[in-house]
Amino acid sequence: MIQTVAVVVPAGNEEGLVGHCLDAIAAARQHAHNHVGRPLRIRTVVVLDRCVDATASAVGARTGVETLESDAGRVGNARALGVEHVLSGIDTLAETWVANTDADSRVPADWITRMIHEADLGADVVLGTVLPADGLTPFRRRVWRERHILEDGHPHVHGANFGIRADVYRALGGWPPLASGEDVALADRAEMADTIKTVRTGSIPVVTSARLQGRAPHGFAAYLQSLVCETFLDPDEQPLGLDPA
Repeated sequence: MIQTVAVVVPAGNEEGLVGHCLDAIAAARQHAHNHVGRPLRIRTVVVLDRCVDATASAVGARTGVETLESDAGRVGNARALGVEHVLSGIDTLAETWVANTDADSRVPADWITRMIHEADLGADVVLGTVLPADGLTPFRRRVWRERHILEDGHPHVHGANFGIRADVYRALGGWPPLASGEDVALADRAEMADTIKTVRTGSIPVVTSARLQGRAPHGFAAYLQSLVCETFLDPDEQPLGLDPA
């Protein structure tokens, strides 16, 4: 059974959003302590990836949050650095769960609790869904929803909602050192292994920034931007910015 949880958060110039992210993680930690039914050690690690704004100050003001600095400028490297920081002193990897999210995201209160529940039922990897935060026009939000399945068994992979057992993480080689797509690459490796159980759940959606200019070159923001472009080019859809009355 899981005894230790590492929540790993890469952050690249997220001074405006990282506080909300950490508030949500703190609530999820408390929920897990109250509902899992056994003692847990939960650590939160924020990896400051080439931050030149006030992200470090915002994170440093928090109690119970560890920080690391990365000079790689790649989210895959930042995630890997955070995970290895936690795992370096742990011998019982099979009893350790790595819960990954992003600094521009807010996890639900039962996020850690549900992941541990799935792990107790035999899951090695848990892939959750995301929802765009406020900021999209109603029309753009509808376009996004039409292209996404938010239920159990969904086909999506998001680094902002990705849990994995530590021994499986190590066996798969960890996060690849990519600027984007590291989540899909690791999930693909897991699903190619017959002995690894992956659970795709719609029960713990993470709310993530709806901005169209993001940190990762092909991350969620770029994906939202691509949907907008596709919509604009589709003659059957409303032109960009013109929401139906």
